[in-house]
Amino acid sequence: MATAGKAKKLPSKVSVPSSDYYIPPVSLGVAPAAESVGEDIVGWIAALILVGLMLPLLGLLYVDILEAKHEVKAQVEKVEKLRREVEKEKRDASPDRHK
Repeated sequence: MATAGKAKKLPSKVSVPSSDYYIPPVSLGVAPAAESVGEDIVGWIAALILVGLMLPLLGLLYVDILEAKHEVKAQVEKVEKLRREVEKEKRDASPDRHK
């Protein structure tokens, strides 16, 4: 048999001592304390300005939506009233067919 031969042995890995390699320290993008506090303050001020501008705009949008909802409700009531009047006039104007 051709495959029944002795299995080929893979070479074993040779470990290299870690003392031979210099691993440089990883630099972290950490800002100095003074810059970090200043940036935090600017960030908070920007957030407050954003909230201060967005709340009134959202309030105006909400009031506008409520007004539109009220107007639509009034228009729907008018249309329903007119529809009932037209149906009543049709009933009164048409002769009774069931007699």
